[in-house]
Amino acid sequence: MRTTTLLAASAISVASAGRINRSDFRHEDIIYKDVAIIGGGASGAHAAVKLRQDFGKSVVIIEREPILGGHVDTYKDKTTGNIHDYGIALYFPYEDSFDFFSRPDINVMLSPWFPAEGNEIRYIDFTSGQELTSAFQPPDEAAGPVAIKKFHDLMTAKGWDNMTQPGYWGLPAGKDIPEDLLLPIGQFAKKHGIEAMLSTMYPSTGGGVGSRGNFEDILTLSIIKAFPTAWSKVFFGEVGMFKIDGGNQVLYDKISTLLGKDVLYNSQVVDSNRSNSGVELVIDSSRLDDDEGQLIKSGKGKSQSKGKGKPTKKLIIAKKLLLAIPLTRENLVPFDLTPSEKTHFSKPKYGRSHTAIAKHSKLPVGTQFRNLPLSATSNPLSPFLQTPFVLSFTSLATDSPLFSLGSSGTNYTDFPPSEAKKVTRKAIQKMVAAGILPNLEDEEVEFVAWSDHGPGGFGVSAQELREGWMEDMYALQGKRSTWFTGNGIAADFTTMLWKFNDVLLDKIVEGL
Repeated sequence: MRTTTLLAASAISVASAGRINRSDFRHEDIIYKDVAIIGGGASGAHAAVKLRQDFGKSVVIIEREPILGGHVDTYKDKTTGNIHDYGIALYFPYEDSFDFFSRPDINVMLSPWFPAEGNEIRYIDFTSGQELTSAFQPPDEAAGPVAIKKFHDLMTAKGWDNMTQPGYWGLPAGKDIPEDLLLPIGQFAKKHGIEAMLSTMYPSTGGGVGSRGNFEDILTLSIIKAFPTAWSKVFFGEVGMFKIDGGNQVLYDKISTLLGKDVLYNSQVVDSNRSNSGVELVIDSSRLDDDEGQLIKSGKGKSQSKGKGKPTKKLIIAKKLLLAIPLTRENLVPFDLTPSEKTHFSKPKYGRSHTAIAKHSKLPVGTQFRNLPLSATSNPLSPFLQTPFVLSFTSLATDSPLFSLGSSGTNYTDFPPSEAKKVTRKAIQKMVAAGILPNLEDEEVEFVAWSDHGPGGFGVSAQELREGWMEDMYALQGKRSTWFTGNGIAADFTTMLWKFNDVLLDKIVEGL
């Protein structure tokens, strides 16, 4: 009954609300398209290419940044010429999704990806600056992959993998969701005797779902979105990892060239009408600064900065709308939500994560400082951090003063770039005070590239899932001419998001 009520409210046409007057726009500022796509990351860029090339539909992407790419961040070291990916680092094959890389108008080259070697690893508690004593022994390197293989086999034997990847199309109605999937991941692992997997899982999820709070308390269903069985195969050697030659931004630069004027950069939706007969979107292309006007991307090896431009308003009239952005309360404000939709989207919780490249002449090259709580000395299987935190400082090369880092905070609005930088500098100061790092004197840590990766760990409570939140989410697909994609409702990996799109796009083009 809840679902029926939600859908009924969502189906109400708001085109008659009259907030948008087409006569307010010049003829040349009105754009007509089959599908308007909000967001040019992995999901949005892929959808645009497929809709144009495979389905023959007209599209436009509205992208807040000056380049496409989403969580991809590529930086070119001006000193060495080396390329560093400090956002998405790698790709793994999932079904036939790798075919997208070899499309004639894209055709990027892939090479095997291997973890960087040569750095000395030091385990430091960043909250105190103290180094873990020699009594600390990292978990057995073999135990984690063995436990992850057991996790994989359990998921597939129960059929839970098909419920959750690449999206939640196969997830049962709320009351029928398997109770094991609604357990906190710590309890789930203990129940099935696979606790050893958690410390191995954590580094690849800590900046995402780990930003929600205590890792062991996060729902298994949420963890699976960040650590699906398809990804788990990497850890026990069934599939490999790959990178794009020249940096991962190469893919999105090629897509940008392919789409040409069908992308509006530095743009955002400021008002909308959504109805079952189509959508109207008012677009502001004067891109607002963030809280600091800091570097946000490094496409094509060049730092891009946000800048205030001359206000430019356009009106997009489209038959369908595809939201390929995080489905947060903040992002959805301009999208004319009904009261029921507002209630629905008010429930998810999410943190915020950032990645960056920093440099300082006193930071020792050839070293990786990993953040571990002092408690890991006695309990190495629980190396979980309290937010906000920096996961690590990692030297990028012995011939360069550059370090990569990632940071996460629990409350989205409380962890903007300015706060993340404070946390980063504080961690360095703690290590200086403890004698781990030399005195930095008056030299500030310089952030040569910074990327706000936005909300991490998007999800709802076990009770809200039992009450049908995910069921309602998927029931909203197509209502009021609006469709949803991205890591809020699908597995959080590029190739899996592409497969999710393959299912979704078939549905979108019906009736177009």
